[in-house]
Amino acid sequence: VNLLPVNLLPAAYRNTERIYPNKMTGYLALAKIKMTLNKNAEAGLLLQGILQSSAYAFQSDITKVFQKTGTHILWQLKPKNTNDATKEATLYNFVGAPTSFTASANLVSQFTTGDLRKQQYVTAVPFQTQTNYKISKYRNLGVNNATEYSIVFRLEEVNFLYAEILIGQGQVSAAIPYINKTKVRAGLAALPLNLTADVALSELRSEKRKEMFAEHGIRFFDLKRWGLLDQLVTVKPNWKSFHAQWPLPNKELLLNPKLSPQNQGY
Repeated sequence: VNLLPVNLLPAAYRNTERIYPNKMTGYLALAKIKMTLNKNAEAGLLLQGILQSSAYAFQSDITKVFQKTGTHILWQLKPKNTNDATKEATLYNFVGAPTSFTASANLVSQFTTGDLRKQQYVTAVPFQTQTNYKISKYRNLGVNNATEYSIVFRLEEVNFLYAEILIGQGQVSAAIPYINKTKVRAGLAALPLNLTADVALSELRSEKRKEMFAEHGIRFFDLKRWGLLDQLVTVKPNWKSFHAQWPLPNKELLLNPKLSPQNQGY
């Protein structure tokens, strides 16, 4: 694995707030690229480096996952002005009729009885005869936010990616504990270690969706990497399979005919 660019990053954080990327931040970014390129063995080595680092510890209290002081955070973004709300808190907030994005009914239906994420990560907002759900991972609004920054990378994603690699290598019993971390934190029963690879992978994908939704497009890129983007039709009725690729700009096609043919569907 060529780590030269990543190794130029400092091993230690520049400050305690983790708002500047360090080497482990680079490891995670590179591991995600490696997995997209189907270089899972190389990605696994990078993820192991993060998991073995003493700088990180899993946050076992679900009410503190999105607080800025957690040692499960690899990298986060500080709001422009001191005590401003995060962009996420502002974007997803509404009262009454939805004025922004809502959590889809399909997503909300995935939370089984007792899943604490239905209390902590989404909030029911009644309006007339229906109930919509706003995404409420970040809860501090206005200019009184002293506890939240926008988290870009957190240890939970490392756990999911590493579990996926282990399952692909046939090491299912080794992968399950990484999936169970978020399940148990959410108040659910742990998965048994003797699952088949297919069942374990299905459980991982389901668990990751419920844990990582509305965080920097993780769900979209997962579905694309898994070849499952057409599942989006359940929440995006206008979705077409060719939307997995953008069209090539006509200007570029005119400049370089070797780029032809245009991507299918455009």
